[in-house]
Amino acid sequence: MVGIKKDNPIYDPLGIEIFAIDETFESVFNGLSGVYFRLYYKESKRPEARRNIAKQQQFYKRFREIGKLKRSYRYNDWESKREAVDIYAIELRQMVGIELSEYNTLKSRGL
Repeated sequence: MVGIKKDNPIYDPLGIEIFAIDETFESVFNGLSGVYFRLYYKESKRPEARRNIAKQQQFYKRFREIGKLKRSYRYNDWESKREAVDIYAIELRQMVGIELSEYNTLKSRGL
């Protein structure tokens, strides 16, 4: 495996790199799924005049795609998971940026 020190166990004697890859993979995909669902929900709550149905549908579609994509990785495919983290972390940062810049935080009604 590229990057995982199989040839010299002194670099990772406890196998922490595999744990870190798996946890980071879960965090990126859960975060990406969450941001797309929040964007879908926030778009659905906009006033009718500002609401963009096409955007709302795109956010929901991508939310569903991310779930399917995450499930497509085998549990022990550490190399692919590491590559996925590198690729999808970029998308996560972009979508969080869109959420923070284009959508106000929802406030509780009546509280």
